[in-house]
Amino acid sequence: MRNKRAQSGFTLIELIAVMVILGILAAVIVPRISTLTSGAYESNVRSMFGVIKNEVNAQAVKAAMTGGASGHLETYPIVETATENHYLVEWIEEYEGDYWNQVNIDQHYANANHSTGAGTGDATNIDAIVFWYMPHGLRTGQTNSITAADGVSINVEDIYFIMYAPHTTAGGKAVGRNYDGFTLQAFKDVGTLGEWQGIATEERIIDLNWTTPN
Repeated sequence: MRNKRAQSGFTLIELIAVMVILGILAAVIVPRISTLTSGAYESNVRSMFGVIKNEVNAQAVKAAMTGGASGHLETYPIVETATENHYLVEWIEEYEGDYWNQVNIDQHYANANHSTGAGTGDATNIDAIVFWYMPHGLRTGQTNSITAADGVSINVEDIYFIMYAPHTTAGGKAVGRNYDGFTLQAFKDVGTLGEWQGIATEERIIDLNWTTPN
């Protein structure tokens, strides 16, 4: 009886079968990995959204308790400084400085109920705060506006924004009271510019959209 020779290596058919299987696995797994990472980024945005919302509510309660310019009324914080990252430092106990940045944009949020003076009722654009989340590292060269000192990444993928502005409701306007509410909205960058284009342009995250009711 002859001994069969031990097979060394794979046949061409076996190699092709392995390649087909690997191709199928890649087609199934890679998109799921991408979905998982995108979900993780959005989860971080959701967490920050909740922290900011809690903080501005706490600031309003503090204003009501201490009085001062608010006259013992709940008044939501206005944008008082143009210093970059001021509100990240003041409002967020711990944040990832390599991935988060905050800038202020003058006269950015349209609030028709806001009064520039007693009884005027003139529509006024309110200064807003925009918090940037860049999970691949802070970018340089934005116009709205991250400076070169803030990071070196040029990646424009997966960028998110959270915009805050104090808000005057119709009820507040009726009694001559400004900033009795606020708007807080989250967005994903709609294009590849990596810059904040405004609430009418960016891709809104539907359930992260709060504006104090009238």
